[in-house]
Amino acid sequence: MNLAAVDLNLLVAFDALLGEGSVSAAAERIGLSQPAMSKRLAHLRRLFGDDLFVRHAEGVRPTERALDLADPIRAALRQIEDALGGLGRFQPVRSGRVFRIAATDHIAAVLMPGVMARLRAEAPKVSVILRALHRQDMVEALEKGTVDLALTILPDAPATIRRAPLFPVRWVSLVSADHPEVRDELTLELYLKYPHLLVTHVGDLKGAVDRILDDRGLKRQVAMSLPYALAVPRIIAGTDMISTLSTRVLRMAEWPGVRAFPLPFDHSGYDETMLWHRRNDSDPGHGWLRRLLADAGGGLAGG
Repeated sequence: MNLAAVDLNLLVAFDALLGEGSVSAAAERIGLSQPAMSKRLAHLRRLFGDDLFVRHAEGVRPTERALDLADPIRAALRQIEDALGGLGRFQPVRSGRVFRIAATDHIAAVLMPGVMARLRAEAPKVSVILRALHRQDMVEALEKGTVDLALTILPDAPATIRRAPLFPVRWVSLVSADHPEVRDELTLELYLKYPHLLVTHVGDLKGAVDRILDDRGLKRQVAMSLPYALAVPRIIAGTDMISTLSTRVLRMAEWPGVRAFPLPFDHSGYDETMLWHRRNDSDPGHGWLRRLLADAGGGLAGG
């Protein structure tokens, strides 16, 4: 490729399209009209011999060729910015960027207080939108760019999705203080005898605990499932059901009418994770947000 024929502004437009996932939003980000941005996209397509960004219901989505170009183009732009004294570098205190994060109520309640306190101090004009998404929809949302990050566990996510640990989670079993049989100990026999309340975003009656029990040839009855961890203690208080949930939920408030017991089987817990699409690897604003979330998660390392 003849570099003398390449307009640097085309690469700036490429970076904006990659980050915003919308022609109009990318145009606004770099101070162009939408027709002008569309012209730059047409030039980019001719330059690289690829569509680069294809239309979908909520904007534009990068092609595989665009994803392959993302890191080297962003790295080149960052080097140019550094050479020019940081012109255009992400500056939290001045940025008005909006970040969209998919998260559960559990993670929002545990992680976001610390995140928002720091964000308000470092980036007062930045906004965060939390979205409640079905766990199975999160990969598509990350690929489409409708969310910047997903805070959940997705062990089977494709290679285009990056991940980093956030904080450890440990489980306890919660029962009513007036439970008809559970008194001083929750045995495995009682755990399997009574119905369970399952917290899941999949919308069915089988979760991680059921898979653990399956591996041991055991089975429990799930009488109810719901996607809200913070609703569990009050439901448990008035029923004979049992729920297995994060110890962090219990520490959020004084929950009257419930008691917590260790699990009646071995389980070492798991790590909540932060996930993002690879096209955002070298986005400086995205990287700043990931570091902020990772720091907040590191403060929760005690489980």
